Amino acid sequence: MMTEDPAFAAYLDAREAVERIKGSGAPSGVARPSAYWLEELEQIDYLADASPLIVRKLRHHAFHITGIRPYDYREKGDGRRQRFEGRLQALRALDHAGLMVPESPALGGFGYEIDGHLFNVDTLKFYEVLIAMQRGGVLDAMRGIDRPLVCEIGAGWGGFAYQFKTLFPRATYVIVDFAELFLFSATYLKTVFPDATLRFVGEDFDLTSGAWRDADFLFVPNTLAHLVSSLPLDLTLNMVSFQEMTEAQVRTYVGMAADARCPLLYSLNRERSSYNSQLTSVSEVLSDRYELAEVTVLDTDYPTGLKKPPKPGKTAERPDLAYRHQVGRLSTGPVRSLDSAAEFASARHASRVVLGMTLYNNAEHLRGALDSLLAQTWRDFTLVLLDDASSDDTERIAREYAGRDARVLYFRHAERKAMIATWREVVVLAGEASPSAVYFAWVSDHDRWHPRWLEAMVGELDRDPGVVLAYPITRRIAPDTGIELDKGPRLFETMALHDVRSRWSYFCRHAVGSGDMVYGLMRLDALRRAGIFRTVLRPDRLLIAELTLAGRIRQVPEVLWFRRQSAATSVSRQRHTLVLPQEAPRWFAAPPWLQHALVLWREYVTPDPRPIPLPTSQWARMVVLYQVRYGWRHLRKSETSHVVGRGIDNTIWAKKITRHYYHHAIYRTLVGTRAAWGKLRRLARRGVYHVLVLTHRVRHRRGSEETPIR
Repeated sequence: MMTEDPAFAAYLDAREAVERIKGSGAPSGVARPSAYWLEELEQIDYLADASPLIVRKLRHHAFHITGIRPYDYREKGDGRRQRFEGRLQALRALDHAGLMVPESPALGGFGYEIDGHLFNVDTLKFYEVLIAMQRGGVLDAMRGIDRPLVCEIGAGWGGFAYQFKTLFPRATYVIVDFAELFLFSATYLKTVFPDATLRFVGEDFDLTSGAWRDADFLFVPNTLAHLVSSLPLDLTLNMVSFQEMTEAQVRTYVGMAADARCPLLYSLNRERSSYNSQLTSVSEVLSDRYELAEVTVLDTDYPTGLKKPPKPGKTAERPDLAYRHQVGRLSTGPVRSLDSAAEFASARHASRVVLGMTLYNNAEHLRGALDSLLAQTWRDFTLVLLDDASSDDTERIAREYAGRDARVLYFRHAERKAMIATWREVVVLAGEASPSAVYFAWVSDHDRWHPRWLEAMVGELDRDPGVVLAYPITRRIAPDTGIELDKGPRLFETMALHDVRSRWSYFCRHAVGSGDMVYGLMRLDALRRAGIFRTVLRPDRLLIAELTLAGRIRQVPEVLWFRRQSAATSVSRQRHTLVLPQEAPRWFAAPPWLQHALVLWREYVTPDPRPIPLPTSQWARMVVLYQVRYGWRHLRKSETSHVVGRGIDNTIWAKKITRHYYHHAIYRTLVGTRAAWGKLRRLARRGVYHVLVLTHRVRHRRGSEETPIR
């Protein structure tokens, strides 16, 4: 009767398979369990003869693997649930692809019940991993494959396999792990996917024969992991177990994936566990065979984000012990370190796209910015880094990336040159490094980009030669935490306007977000004709205005750029940051709209022949329109306008306060008068009453005195 329970029947099948394959291969060398795992495996030896009751609560017994218990999810009033829900909401805000898969209640699934579903630490960890894979371009690659073949090294109880198979039901999922742990994962996966086909690989199982193709799940003991290299893997992944292995073990598994020509590798690990002295760095081993890019999800890793904030003065966690989302792409050859711009230009002369990043004292966010750029699905680009004499750790980080990826080239100023000169120079250096480039984009040293950002921008420019600039919808993120802010997008494009005069009129009246557009992908020849970055205040707006004259602007309707919110710039501040004080031109004292008007007249009306052949009267109307519209907008943002606005607001406020107190005074007067009149009336009635009582008593006494005594 007991075996009629489907879960227990799945357990019996898994136990039989484990007994059959457990002796396959000799557990020696890199396949031998570490002391840590020998101890853990001893803790679960009772599962070799589990009762139906244990199987029905199998998720509770996974504590030996995960370290989490149902007890942890009871309401204790300690703030844990609030922190948990806060992190869940933060992840949901980053999920634009519907990747959430809650904990299944099968086999004793547990967690906080939120919106009718169960969530625990593992659920959030797997959700964060899926978001990282989405941002790193991994899931998009899987969606392009009819039946992806995915290999997870160390799947534990099978939780992530359940989530991945739910999202990709046609995938074949390979699990490489200790055979004993298949008692958890195989039982669980067969229970939640009762129609799935499970195959267990032993010494007699020939993977080269294609017998695995009908399987939904393929279980390979770690002692036979080398056989997996014969499979056409599409993705290999590992979560939180590389950090526990020896360097030789990690290298063996990475070699297994590379030998299988697996194009993508994903890792969520620390560089090493604090007690692991047999491993120096996970990423160093991975980078031997894969080109790595770190993907940022939240600014705190999944265990830290659920803990109470540290007490003031407490030592912070070491950076090498933080969990990192890394996406690796199979290296096609050794990474070369280039020593000169000439050598780089020779090596990368065929790049169509070149990116320019100016650096200045932003080492804190530089790695995240570089990792998100190097993780782009469009990989044929050159990235030029120009350091404006930073004094922090920027140079060391930039040189590290330049030595690791042949697409990256690093230059440094001996002394600071300020923003305009640096932005102009990085375009010149980019053109020299990649002479055949046709597209250029400035990229910042502190923002993040979706992996499809460059691919989408190139696609727009390739599709329509009349488009000179393509940029995405921008999402603001908090400067410190990186959490997305609830701030609406700024929308502007001129795709429907093919006539230069109609485009100009529309730009003058409706253009918003020049600071976003300036980071879009541009046609390099149009950028050069527009003067690159002219020496004026608000040079980004003038550049977008000139590009509007050259062609149409396209805004891709996708959130592909995550811009770190910074303090708003002001004209007075730009006078000191755009150029060095001794190099500021005299016209910097003039308002920006006047500077722009003078430049437009000089560059487009004065030359003979004119770059855009329009009559002088038409140019005059266009320049005046620009002056009036931008002048009014500039005035509304100026300190003078703010002072006037505050004066008007204060006057209105004073009027409201005066009216309030006037009405209040009248009210109090009326109420007070009525109260006084009522009190007076009460006193009068009381006085009359006392007079009457006294009169009555006097009369009564006189009457009693006049009555004779008989």
